[in-house]
Amino acid sequence: MKILLVRPILLNPLTITKAIDCEPLELEYLYTVCRQLSFSVQIYDAVTEKRRFTAVLREYCPDVVAVTGYITQEEAMRKYCRLVKKENPRTLTMIGGVHAQLNFKRLYWDEVDFVCRSESMAAFAELLLAIDRKNSLQNINGLCYRENGVFSENKYVPEPAEDLPIPERPILNQCPEAFRYLDLENTAVIKTAFSCPYSCNFCYGTWLHGGKYQERPIEAVLEELRTIDADSVFIVDSDFMVSEIRLRKFIDGVRANKIHKKFICYARADFVAAHPQLTKELCDIGFTYFLVGLESVNDRALQDYHKQTTHEDNQKCMEIIHQNGAVCVALMIADLSFSARDFQEIYSWVKQSKLKYVTVQIYTPIPPTEIYQKLKGRLITHNPKKWDLIHPVVKPEKMSAFQFLLRYRILVMRLFLLGYRRGAYRFIRIPYLLDILRSLFRRIGTRR
Repeated sequence: MKILLVRPILLNPLTITKAIDCEPLELEYLYTVCRQLSFSVQIYDAVTEKRRFTAVLREYCPDVVAVTGYITQEEAMRKYCRLVKKENPRTLTMIGGVHAQLNFKRLYWDEVDFVCRSESMAAFAELLLAIDRKNSLQNINGLCYRENGVFSENKYVPEPAEDLPIPERPILNQCPEAFRYLDLENTAVIKTAFSCPYSCNFCYGTWLHGGKYQERPIEAVLEELRTIDADSVFIVDSDFMVSEIRLRKFIDGVRANKIHKKFICYARADFVAAHPQLTKELCDIGFTYFLVGLESVNDRALQDYHKQTTHEDNQKCMEIIHQNGAVCVALMIADLSFSARDFQEIYSWVKQSKLKYVTVQIYTPIPPTEIYQKLKGRLITHNPKKWDLIHPVVKPEKMSAFQFLLRYRILVMRLFLLGYRRGAYRFIRIPYLLDILRSLFRRIGTRR
């Protein structure tokens, strides 16, 4: 049996400028499972692919096409499935990933045969074997499948984190230059935990994995790190800095195994503020970028977000990271209650700080979270492409959506220019910009 694994293109300011491009780790996990089952498998990664999709379909003639994507890629995922069915109606199509895990009912399209809610590699393997052997689908974890013209939904059970295999990385190994995080080139991705132990009301990640936070054993993480042929590693857990004991085991393991890489991770301000020595030790073994959800410049907003941090935590966190020669990437929120003064307040605060990299995302209720249920009556669009965190999808409280978006874009540009003056984004040069244009035209051209 032949399987084609597909990641659609994701066009946003970070990917268009190639400031951040991550390897398709989710597909590389599936690729590994297919290889373990001795099935023929290929990955079509629109980020790096030079061939047209339809040309690949005609040349490879897959029996199964599996597509992954986020809410903003709904249209692209459906388009890929439609192209598959147009080329060969007998080819089976399936959709999975973090969007499908919670929003599976949105994906019950005519062009789709299966929606995979589970992150379980065992469930994916069981599905492939059931297709190949024409076995029953009824007990496959989290599977939604078409039966007599309607979708049946199997029960979903979170996969134990320790069951994740060590993935083969064919795309990273073929195109190491394609994946970067800001000025860190040749950057791999690793996942060491599922979901998040905290409950910020805007966060989608905390709802994943059945809302149950689970960590992979550090021994398995270190074993995987030893297999990664990349200069830098992006740890994509919602929050890597959760347990002091686990982090110390990680630090000791990196040193004992003589792993020399630069690391990027998400962190909480209160944890960093409370663990200055531990943060220093992480920096000593290569941690270079800490992505910290500072969110707001005032405590009231932090309380409203259920963040369980304070502005004082944020200040201490930045100081500790900067003192150790690392970079604090501040993740901020443009709240729907913002006035013109609030936008200016973020800029003034950043200007007084030593921050170089600041990203501001518009407060966006993502379905089916609790905050989405609360705010869905105020939605001003139902276009999934607008759920990219840089467009207001809910009516702002103190100005029109147009005015809000204009002030937001002005703030983002001012922060970019401020960061550039402070030494950020220095990888952006004329040859780099020309390469972006060439890459953009190529990416658009492969979508047919």
